Amino acid sequence: MKKYEKIILMSDMDGTLLDSSSSVSEKNCQAINEFVAEGGHFGIATGRGQLNALAFLSNIAINTPCILYNGSALYDFTAGKFLELCELPEGKLEKYLRFCLSEFVDVMVHIYTSEMNYIVSPEVQADPVVTFLHHPHVFCRIEDIAGEPWIKVLLSGKKSDLEAMEKKIKDFGMEETVNWVFSSDIYLELLPPQVSKGSMLTKLRKIMGGSYRIYAVGDYNNDKEMLLEADVGVAVQNALPGVKDVADMITVSNNDSAIADIIYNLMVV
Repeated sequence: MKKYEKIILMSDMDGTLLDSSSSVSEKNCQAINEFVAEGGHFGIATGRGQLNALAFLSNIAINTPCILYNGSALYDFTAGKFLELCELPEGKLEKYLRFCLSEFVDVMVHIYTSEMNYIVSPEVQADPVVTFLHHPHVFCRIEDIAGEPWIKVLLSGKKSDLEAMEKKIKDFGMEETVNWVFSSDIYLELLPPQVSKGSMLTKLRKIMGGSYRIYAVGDYNNDKEMLLEADVGVAVQNALPGVKDVADMITVSNNDSAIADIIYNLMVV
């Protein structure tokens, strides 16, 4: 039996696996590849989609199904297919988004399908940094994608605007039809009901079967449920205080190769 054969390590990307320059350190790459070579199962749990995530992970050995779109999907990179996919109800949500587009003109509205990030805000108002980080993307109108299944909605902008938009969710009667979470100070995400990284980790555990010990690591509010669902929840040093409160362990910051620290120093094998 190999050293890490019965261990699954699921890592958030931004603020966790990726450093402040959105790169994976050489130390993290080496540690992950050694972990997999010794029988470990490594996957990511991110708000990103499959195409966007891969652009940052070219040197990483991923060998277990991954949680994408903040829990709306479970994706097998090896087979190139979805194992689980959840959809948003569009009725009230479409009315809410049209309201947001008219009342919060500085906020970018992204609608994700299983294959593409559609930005329905005017291109002239787009933040180039946000569009770069969420490539590939297509600018269009809401009506252009009304017939496609929506996987998640990302609202990006100033925190004060996003907090005001969060309050409007109840005004549109969507408390029971969507789940929502801040994934950073500038991102508010709308997900299918009861969907989170934690709910999809539960499904991953059933699919994998066996007596795996699951480690999960993250930094922000969208990681809390996953850390609670894992056998061992780990928060990076740069995590929000509330995330550290629910974690079993605290590792170093994302800029100090946190994943390598977990593999080499915190895992019980």
